[in-house]
Amino acid sequence: YNGDTYGGRTLTVAKAEGKGGSGKGKGADGGKGKGKAALGGAKGGPSPKPAGCTSVVVKGLAYEATEDDLRRAFRTCGRGPANVRILTDRATGEPRGVAFVDFDGEGAAVDEAVKMSGTELRGRVFFVDYARPRQ
Repeated sequence: YNGDTYGGRTLTVAKAEGKGGSGKGKGADGGKGKGKAALGGAKGGPSPKPAGCTSVVVKGLAYEATEDDLRRAFRTCGRGPANVRILTDRATGEPRGVAFVDFDGEGAAVDEAVKMSGTELRGRVFFVDYARPRQ
């Protein structure tokens, strides 16, 4: 077909040269994509703790998870959560699978909460990271 005309255009056909890879087409990361590391999972770990941090962001929550579920899950972190907010879609009101959990003070409670990353709640594993303060 090389050099043939199709739809008024000349076709150029060449055999692709391999790069010495496995030929599976999975890219440099082995087909993992952003994956769990982008969510603060075991591979990437948590981001650096911001100064004055008193909150964590919880990602990958089951849509059925409630604020009470999160209060129970984080009750062993310091004196437990001071406030829990599950983010919802503005248009539908449905949960987005993301929550912010606030603690009193910036002590060990926030660090203990981040260590809970990879815990299962309502049949789904969630990931925890330090929440950046609002700008």
